Amino acid sequence: MPAGAPIRDPESGVLGQLERGRALTHVGVGTASSVIAALMAGCASVTSDDDRSDAPRAVFATVVLTAAPYNAGRIGRAYLVPSGDRTVVRIDSSGVPDTVARPIHLYTFIYEGSCAAPSERPAFALTDTVLASSLANPAGIGAFGGAVTITNDAPISFDELRAKPYAIVVKTSPADGSRDLFCGEAGGR
Repeated sequence: MPAGAPIRDPESGVLGQLERGRALTHVGVGTASSVIAALMAGCASVTSDDDRSDAPRAVFATVVLTAAPYNAGRIGRAYLVPSGDRTVVRIDSSGVPDTVARPIHLYTFIYEGSCAAPSERPAFALTDTVLASSLANPAGIGAFGGAVTITNDAPISFDELRAKPYAIVVKTSPADGSRDLFCGEAGGR
């Protein structure tokens, strides 16, 4: 048969055409309607998280970190993820100033209050891990430049952290003067 010749599938009766020696079938209107109806029926039975009493209130929160003047031009984000009575805090940064010692060490603190008016002392020091990893090579040991990340656990539940005003502050290492790099409003929502 020549390409483009009409053919009929003997089992389904669906019309198609022959192209380059292969049969291409076309789905008939009745078949398409059946598929759409089945999909819609399946969707109608799906329950949302709002309908489930065991559903978490939030999967995670993203906090925009504002660069301090010392770190001007850099971009940062904090991701807050519930983990039982703790909150996983992941910091991603586009980088740090060239004057920061390498490998890069980042110290993360959570203060009661806001970035404009934080408490005198941090409520939580997230310093179990301070050696930053490269976002390009997270399995590598230490970051020497470029985009970096660091993850720690905060000893406060996600809901508690989000319930009242808290500020996340990312600083350089004590050897670099403990200078502020970023701050973001984590709570009070």
